Amino acid sequence: MRVHLLSTAVAPLGSGLGGGVETMVINAASQLQTLGHVVQIIAPIGSVAAEVTVITLPGRLAPTAVGCGYDAPATLQSDAFLAQALRWLAEQARSGDVILNFSYDWLPLFLSDFLPCPLGTLISMGSLNRSLDEEIRRLAAGHPERLAFLSTAQAASFDLNAPIRRIPPGLDLARYRYNAHPGRNLCWLGRIAPEKGLEDAFIFAARTGHAVTVLGVLQDRDYWEHLVQGYPKAPVDYGGFLRLPALAEAVGQFQALLMTPKWLEAFGIVGIEALACGTPIIAYRRGGISDYVLDGITGWLVEPDDLDGLCAAVARMGQINRNACRAQVEQGYTLVQYGAALVDWLRTMTAGTEHSTGDAG
Repeated sequence: MRVHLLSTAVAPLGSGLGGGVETMVINAASQLQTLGHVVQIIAPIGSVAAEVTVITLPGRLAPTAVGCGYDAPATLQSDAFLAQALRWLAEQARSGDVILNFSYDWLPLFLSDFLPCPLGTLISMGSLNRSLDEEIRRLAAGHPERLAFLSTAQAASFDLNAPIRRIPPGLDLARYRYNAHPGRNLCWLGRIAPEKGLEDAFIFAARTGHAVTVLGVLQDRDYWEHLVQGYPKAPVDYGGFLRLPALAEAVGQFQALLMTPKWLEAFGIVGIEALACGTPIIAYRRGGISDYVLDGITGWLVEPDDLDGLCAAVARMGQINRNACRAQVEQGYTLVQYGAALVDWLRTMTAGTEHSTGDAG
């Protein structure tokens, strides 16, 4: 089968600005290719991905849906990358092909009725925009085989009435070395942007005295500078934007990963990356994080925005067995499992009206 993967429209692959979606796209392409499918990624100019075919197209990058507002109207720009990519797919795709869309935008959802082959969308965020929500609910009611979600909590945010297909990300565990002997410090990993709640990591460091290393792309420099100036005594340092294998080597050295989102995190792939290295998690019980952080087993979940609970949890990290963290990823979040779930979805989409929904994870 020939499979076209439509990448995120907000940033080139490899930039880090597309967050965990970048990892999901590249891992999907790699695994589907390993399973014998002919795969190509359609992505913005500047995209890079090893050992898979990437077709780059020009066009204006899309703003992230996080900052657009729930009632903001859906926009369409003829020079946008997403418009260019969908035009290219309409011309190049054949009836026996399948398109997997990773771009969180209303346009691919709407156009899925009019393309020459099935288009399925792996929804990568929670409810953020009315136009998107309406298209997702329309497809869930009429064509549920075209949708998949990353987590139960994410899917619930759309208030759907039908069962959902859940396909969580998977990792190539050979690229994540397990470390049984970490240091005392903690890390925070992700895009440095307000919705990720990095200020709570600064407050945690100031209150507990535990040093925190921040890793991730510096998406909002003004936000970072504001935090540095606002918490001058907090033992927080910036470790840069790391790619594999350096990322895994770094994350495995920490006592725990802090996850402090201020929005409904659809999944949070950095969490399973940390667990794969044996690094447990201290996180807010918000969004998809609660799908894989097993409270008291692979980390500690505290109520959203509960800074006291966040700080208190670090004293209990000695109760967490790092072997259990690695084992959880081995049991539920491998590249093989991710590929199998994607293949099952492809078969469903190409089987016509005889489709199965339910949990493919």
